[in-house]
Amino acid sequence: MLGSPATPRTGAGDAKGGPMRKLLVSFVGLAAALAACAPQEEPTVGGPTGTAAPRETAAECAERNRDAFERPGALTIGTGNPAFPPWFEGGTTPGSEFELNDPANGEGYESAVAYAVAEEMGFAHPQVVWVPVGFNKSFAPGPKPFDFAMQQISYTPERAEAVDFSESYYDVNQAVVATEDSPIAGATTIAELKDAVLGAPIGTTSLRVIEEVVQPNVEPAVYDDLAGAIQDLKAGAIDGVVVDLPTAFYVTAVQVKNGVIVGQFPRTGGEQEYFAMAFEKGSPLVECVNLALRALKEDGTLAAIEQEWLADKADAPVLQP
Repeated sequence: MLGSPATPRTGAGDAKGGPMRKLLVSFVGLAAALAACAPQEEPTVGGPTGTAAPRETAAECAERNRDAFERPGALTIGTGNPAFPPWFEGGTTPGSEFELNDPANGEGYESAVAYAVAEEMGFAHPQVVWVPVGFNKSFAPGPKPFDFAMQQISYTPERAEAVDFSESYYDVNQAVVATEDSPIAGATTIAELKDAVLGAPIGTTSLRVIEEVVQPNVEPAVYDDLAGAIQDLKAGAIDGVVVDLPTAFYVTAVQVKNGVIVGQFPRTGGEQEYFAMAFEKGSPLVECVNLALRALKEDGTLAAIEQEWLADKADAPVLQP
């Protein structure tokens, strides 16, 4: 009848809990599950359409940790005295306490790397302070009078129990130096060194190579410093001295007139020996120096410094077993 309300029609698919509604619920649940499993985007600056957050620079790290430096507004670096080539070059400077070479002149591999790291950290050349420190003291436990030490200190797990280390600034191999008339001058194998009297400074990886790699039949000669070993080599008191390869080139070119590089040792156990900066345990400056070293590696600066100072001091025959 006209004006009477129409009776609503209900289909089976429209009823509460019917097939259509169940299908819709299932679809929504599947979409939610897929969304939850989707990979999450990295945090960005400026919202979803921004760019990835920039990596902290070495200078920003240094500023954030400015209270951790030994001297306000300065970078203090410890190294050996005398400062030997090819790690330090350029001779002495009037008024400097350093012998042989003054690290502050920026010449030599370690000096050049130090100033490149300092620049990355925001320090100008005059803001870098050098202090003399004995080799073994540089990685001994306890407080340090420097921000980091840099004097051909190889990383070892034992040393890392007393100090913190940076990443590598130079990968190095050990080598044997002898005189031309030494019984081992013509040796080509490690086995030929077993009956030789070999010397090295105490506490060094050079001495460890003698003890663990050569495993000689006679006790090695142990010295307080390299100068003592070189003196005995020239006097014929020992057959050879083990040093890092770049130093071996300096020894044979300058310190021992009839010196020869017998050969370099291969890597042992698949591990590459490397030099690193040593820090007081727990120093927050390790992070800053590592950021600097990474930047120098990425832009080619570290390779260029190595090419300038060590390119002609890194090749020698490898001793076979």
